[in-house]
Amino acid sequence: MTAKEVKRATDNLSCPVCFQVFKNPKYLPCYHSYCEGCLEKMQVQSKITCPECRQEATIPTGGVKDLQNNFLISRLVDELVLKHKVEGEDEVQCELCDEDDPVVTFCPDCSMFLCHVCNEAHKRDKRSRGHCIVLLTELRSKKDVPVQPKPKAPMCKKHEIELSFYCETCAELVCMYCTVKDHAGHEHDSVKLMASKHRDELKKVTAPVDEMMKSLSKAHDNIEKIQMEIKKQGDITAKKIDAHYDELVKKLLEQKEQMKERAYDAASHGTKVMMAQLEEVEHVQAEVSNMKDLKDAVENSSDQELLSAKKQVVDQMHQLFTIYQKVNIKPLQPPAVEYAPSNKPFPQFGVVLNAPLTFEVQLPKYAVADKLTEVKIITKDSNGHCCSVRSGKMSIQLESSNGDVTVVQVRDNNDGSHAALFVAPRVAEMKLLVNVNGKHIEGSPFLISVRGYPVSDEISKVVDDIGNDDNMGEPWGIAFGNNGIWAVTDTTNHCVYVFNQQDKLMRKFGVGGTRNSQFNRPYKIDFDDGNHLYVADHNNHRIQKFDISGNYLMTIGSKGSRDGQLSGPVGVTVHNDSLRVYVSEANNKRISVFEMFNGQFCFTITKPLNKPYDVVVSKTGQLLVADYGNYCIYTFTLEGHFINKFGTEGNGQLREPCSLTVDRNNYILVTDTAHHRITVFDSDGNYMHCFGSEGIASGQLNRPRGIAVRFDGRIYVSDSWNRRVQIYFVFTSSPQF
Repeated sequence: MTAKEVKRATDNLSCPVCFQVFKNPKYLPCYHSYCEGCLEKMQVQSKITCPECRQEATIPTGGVKDLQNNFLISRLVDELVLKHKVEGEDEVQCELCDEDDPVVTFCPDCSMFLCHVCNEAHKRDKRSRGHCIVLLTELRSKKDVPVQPKPKAPMCKKHEIELSFYCETCAELVCMYCTVKDHAGHEHDSVKLMASKHRDELKKVTAPVDEMMKSLSKAHDNIEKIQMEIKKQGDITAKKIDAHYDELVKKLLEQKEQMKERAYDAASHGTKVMMAQLEEVEHVQAEVSNMKDLKDAVENSSDQELLSAKKQVVDQMHQLFTIYQKVNIKPLQPPAVEYAPSNKPFPQFGVVLNAPLTFEVQLPKYAVADKLTEVKIITKDSNGHCCSVRSGKMSIQLESSNGDVTVVQVRDNNDGSHAALFVAPRVAEMKLLVNVNGKHIEGSPFLISVRGYPVSDEISKVVDDIGNDDNMGEPWGIAFGNNGIWAVTDTTNHCVYVFNQQDKLMRKFGVGGTRNSQFNRPYKIDFDDGNHLYVADHNNHRIQKFDISGNYLMTIGSKGSRDGQLSGPVGVTVHNDSLRVYVSEANNKRISVFEMFNGQFCFTITKPLNKPYDVVVSKTGQLLVADYGNYCIYTFTLEGHFINKFGTEGNGQLREPCSLTVDRNNYILVTDTAHHRITVFDSDGNYMHCFGSEGIASGQLNRPRGIAVRFDGRIYVSDSWNRRVQIYFVFTSSPQF
């Protein structure tokens, strides 16, 4: 047996679980074989799931040991083990005694290795006197000596005698006692007669094996031949590529020299222009220098010399001034000599034909209705290198569930990738079908979720450092004024921070206390058109008004529950059109309305409010109230008449709505403090989607409170328990290709 044959035999006789040569192999009902010990480890209660076919087998009541033995594999294993011992690969010991005497002979009839002492005894024994014993050294020197292990008679586990009968009804070996008890009435006979009967049948069944081996051997040789041919083709193709790219490099170097010549020519022309100007300036400079000498002489001349030279000096000065005015003393600055590299991607100068292509499709997390979406499709060859589609073209379609098709433009990026560009018309689940040469690529069609609100998961920045080695405590309310100025309240530091359009801190005002300009947990904040700030001073039960520099102007309300009084104000919003200030009172369960300029009380809104935390005015002139206690949003007219409520059912369910705002498209954004997210509704209160999750990473939130939208659409959220303000991008690209 060659080394290759030994390896193949070892692989075929290895247990698929432990990868070792079988030890006491057992059949499962699916006819897959495993070591008895491996099956015991795989047993779960009275069941075993076959690792290869996943078929579940019930274990006999006696356990794994009662499963059918695989005698064929056992015999092959014994043959392999004996072969290894004969060839000296495995250690051999005398099989008749426990002494450590060296083995000197082998008895093929008994399949036993014997030491010198046992060998002599074996010769004298009447039962083995006629056996043909072979010297071990002689056996190992002859490579083709047939050595077979002595067949082991299988024994009945119940009666511990030889299985000398075969039950044809049950297709299993049985002993003489089993034929009477367990197999009474079955078709059975002696092993010798049954083996003679079935041997020819098995020969017919296994006859195709030789032809199959012959066919597979031929296929193996052909595959190896083709493999070598492909390798040869690869070497030839690589040489062609080397020659092609060497030529390209040569042309590229020639082009480099040409570009350098052009650069030198351009620089030479520029220096000539500057040289001409320089000569002209130097000529005038010499004339002026001469006049300077004459000027010095005049200053030191006598009266007679001065008067006699006057006309000459005046005439020369007129001439010099005329020349001076004509000279261009500003450097001409000819065009700069620069090199502008091409912005085009480096081209692919060739394609390796017949290389199988794979496609990597980079899908967005979701598309946004009425906004441009781009899907990148990268083509790669069998080596994972980017390459172009070698023939035909790529076609892409976007389909909705009702069969509507959206136009998709395909752009070849000339770098082994394509871009699918489309504008989804509405919120839906859509399919992107990608075809190359009339066939779907792997994974096509791809599912794309189209959402209705254009918020991305990318955070532009986090604002938490306010300078002077201080950090935010617990930011709450956020509001935008004119010119991009914005402010945020800090409830633990009892102050207000004011930032410019670049999100840089301009000033901070306020300290803890009860006097004017002092705060006790300031909550919401808002600006009027004059950039005045209105701050809900929660525990001082009032609204304080300031100018943009933080100077105190006015107080609205005082502690109490009567008209014009406040208790625990949380939200405040200024409606410039009606010149009113709307205040949400959590403790009094109402909205109180005041005049903007003088703070005079107007009216209250009560039913059906429970714990109103915020109040804003929508683009359509409706009053929106976030009710922290009723877990919903209420809508009223500006005069306080109830219209509707939303946010309590389905995907848009709210837990603790704290603040809300309305963007330029009239989408309603609500901070859901308990769910650590922002929930978005359309202008009619229909749920659109949510963004944000609990955590400390960028994009994650921990008890968000305030929210405001900047003029460019960016969303500012006071991430209160993370002690920061997070700024979310929005999609602003116009729907065009």
